[in-house]
Amino acid sequence: MTNKSDSFLVAGISNYTAENHLGGRSCFVPEVSQTFQRDYFYFTSVVFTPVITLLGIWSVLSNGSILIAILKGGIRIRPGFLLLCSLTLTDFLWGGLVTPVYLKFRFKEIVNSYFCANRGDWQDPLMVASFFLCLFGTVGSLAVISLDRYLAIAQAMWYKVSVKLWHACFVCIGVWLLSSSIIAAKITRFVPRDAIEAVEAGYVIICSCFTIIAQVLTLYVLHKHNKSVAQLNAGTTPGVENNPACITAAIERKLTVTTSWVVGELVLILIPCAIVVIISKVTNIPFSMLMEPLFFPISSLVSSVNPILYHQKNPQLRQGMSNLLKCQ
Repeated sequence: MTNKSDSFLVAGISNYTAENHLGGRSCFVPEVSQTFQRDYFYFTSVVFTPVITLLGIWSVLSNGSILIAILKGGIRIRPGFLLLCSLTLTDFLWGGLVTPVYLKFRFKEIVNSYFCANRGDWQDPLMVASFFLCLFGTVGSLAVISLDRYLAIAQAMWYKVSVKLWHACFVCIGVWLLSSSIIAAKITRFVPRDAIEAVEAGYVIICSCFTIIAQVLTLYVLHKHNKSVAQLNAGTTPGVENNPACITAAIERKLTVTTSWVVGELVLILIPCAIVVIISKVTNIPFSMLMEPLFFPISSLVSSVNPILYHQKNPQLRQGMSNLLKCQ
């Protein structure tokens, strides 16, 4: 048993050794107090496990409802909404696939009273496949949504005439096929590990940078467009806002604002995580191991909050959800 004087939180936890029983890897991050790490991993497992369970259930129910509301709830399907379905699907899979697999390991830890930074999760093919499928699906979907929103605002007339629903379907399928191909290469080890890790890092970095640049440009164009619309409305006769063209433009703008909130929320998570990973690689000290217990509850929280943002920020989705709840 662990000496109780070492940590008041780990009484009853199996004795820690310098090496984890999984692959002989160290249980602790060098240069960081082991007592602190014992308390930290115990606390995060015991406290966050029930929280992640509740968030996972909510994520499945809420994101599933959003998908149904878009596809069958009476909303007129537009390319932008279909691309939003792709992003919503990643949140649904996070709650319905990644979370149960992750919780299986956390409950096993609690039952066996064994807590370690180097967890056995990443030795499980299902955990690896489901986690990276959601990760790559998210960054890929964000990139194509950002491009779609920029074109819808900056090139509104061209977008309305040229961009069709099948374009969005084709892009969504491409994102998921590419994500699945990377994961298949990773699981089967058909490609050398260094090469596939370079592809993974490049894919995430390129998509993230593209998303940020596209969103900044979109918000700039949207700001200018909103000012122009306000000036035109001020000098026109009442009722012009009921013009079909104006209604369509308003729907696209509101969808753009909705996706901007979601992208901003995700960027606030991805950037700090990326910084920690880079520091870990540069210093050769695995600080990222300390980030993992926080990453999963925060990601689960984001997957649960996104449907609320969709509902609050977009009238079409709000109406679709209302019709769904009324069984209309």
